[in-house]
Amino acid sequence: MNEANVAPSLFHETNLARLRRWAYPVPVTIIVVAWFVYLTVNQRWDLYLDYWPMSLTMLFGSFIGSSTPQGGAAVAFPVFTKLLQIPAADSRTFGFMIQTIGMTMASVLILARGIKILPKVVLWVTVGGVLGTVLGTYILIMPSPFPRILFTLGATAFGVALFISRWVLKWEPRQTLPGWGAGYLLIFTMVGILGGVFTAQTGSGANMIAFIVLTLAFGIDEKIGTPTSVIIMALNSWVGFFLHGVISQDIGIVWDYWIVAVPVVAFGAPLGAYVVSHVSRDVLISFVLFLIAVEMITTLLLIPFTDSMVTITAFVLGGCALSFFAMLYYRQKRLALRPATTD
Repeated sequence: MNEANVAPSLFHETNLARLRRWAYPVPVTIIVVAWFVYLTVNQRWDLYLDYWPMSLTMLFGSFIGSSTPQGGAAVAFPVFTKLLQIPAADSRTFGFMIQTIGMTMASVLILARGIKILPKVVLWVTVGGVLGTVLGTYILIMPSPFPRILFTLGATAFGVALFISRWVLKWEPRQTLPGWGAGYLLIFTMVGILGGVFTAQTGSGANMIAFIVLTLAFGIDEKIGTPTSVIIMALNSWVGFFLHGVISQDIGIVWDYWIVAVPVVAFGAPLGAYVVSHVSRDVLISFVLFLIAVEMITTLLLIPFTDSMVTITAFVLGGCALSFFAMLYYRQKRLALRPATTD
């Protein structure tokens, strides 16, 4: 290499390493300082006397949300609605708000450490997610208790897909998508729209649906699909927070729930993102399936099902089964003949 080019190259690498080193500490310090100043200036430290269960919930939720493809709302939503008896709408909004901190910090750590993701998938699922979240927030609104049931059905479908992909089919996972094209752009935009509608009801969903499609239809390794889904959820959460905080302005008491959990997720979510990059696929999948089983059992025990709810549940499960079959068929018959791409 020409000596004239060596110095600029080393300078660039040094700056990049320095940027990665400070990419997480700087924003998390700003967040914690802002949180401390807010509570002190407004004399709101007493919020912890009333809302400590929110902090405790997110102590686990932030770690789980960033170490699995489910998102922090996947813990907050069922705990808030089932144990704390908080309305589904407030639980959903809290999920959006808390993930703007936790999932964003986890995303920063993922990018800073160079953990492999699929950037084009993130882009187009997010584009579709913006439209889907708007539709789900203002047009396709579900009455209670359907959001809670929808969440359980989505989580259960996700668990079945994960189990099939890992232990039934036993296919070797892909590290990249097989030949990116215009068709994939359409697929992942539609995934984003569907996931956005789902997310608008429960605070989580676009990430899970994207993960299902990546693993079942395209055979992507779960350890790549997980950080990809974390970044998707971070971006979708900012959209949801904006819609409820700026457009609808219906946050209300959820702000107090959020403020007591901010420092917990600022540290817990990045820790989960770090851990997931150092554990085996089977450990990750087993942990996710355990959480889903708990969610399904508690829903069956705590939510009374009417005849119409049973009918809708059966319809949704049937649709999921057909979708899984179609994705697995596509993976087996079509992808085997296509070369992988770099994204």
